[in-house]
Amino acid sequence: MRITPLHRNDPSDYSCVCYWILGENNTAADRNTLIDTGSAHDANFPFYLQEMARQSKGIGKNAVEQVILTHSHFDHTGSLAGFEEHFNPVTLAWLPMGSNHMEIRDAHPITVGDQHALLLHTPGHSEDSICIFLPATGTLFSGDTLYRITDHLGAYPAAYVKTLERLANLEIQSIYPGHGHPILHDAAGFVHQCLENVSQSLIQD
Repeated sequence: MRITPLHRNDPSDYSCVCYWILGENNTAADRNTLIDTGSAHDANFPFYLQEMARQSKGIGKNAVEQVILTHSHFDHTGSLAGFEEHFNPVTLAWLPMGSNHMEIRDAHPITVGDQHALLLHTPGHSEDSICIFLPATGTLFSGDTLYRITDHLGAYPAAYVKTLERLANLEIQSIYPGHGHPILHDAAGFVHQCLENVSQSLIQD
């Protein structure tokens, strides 16, 4: 599996980190996948295309065969129309999004790059949030579900506690979040620390 983060360092544009995932050997069975599409800033889409042109996608295969949206906020979905126009991908999201939406369910199995993956419904940041978990490598693409929570002074919905408890029970080796750098060391400890701090905070039903 090859993971390419796509993000422009532009302070005028608030956009997530998108992850473009390809198989290691470009086989016919691989599913070239984009997780989130970033904002709709005019300069973003040509940047994405330039980065995608640098790597081999497989003979006769589109650079993006499927898009997975971690949730519907604008900084994660704004460029979806551009990708649809260029590549006509299937879009997988908890809520209907795009012109080729595929309905999903919790723990929905799919192929991402060359790996088996599960789409997990993880409400908390938003009701439609999902994470993408690849069991073979313990890789989690978390969107905005996981972020660094360092104290217990905040307030969180009860659904978020349940989400963190669920993630804490997975064998997570690495986390690729929607904002910031990947967590490649003690990723499971990161999740447990977040859960501990949230559990001690104000929980709202």
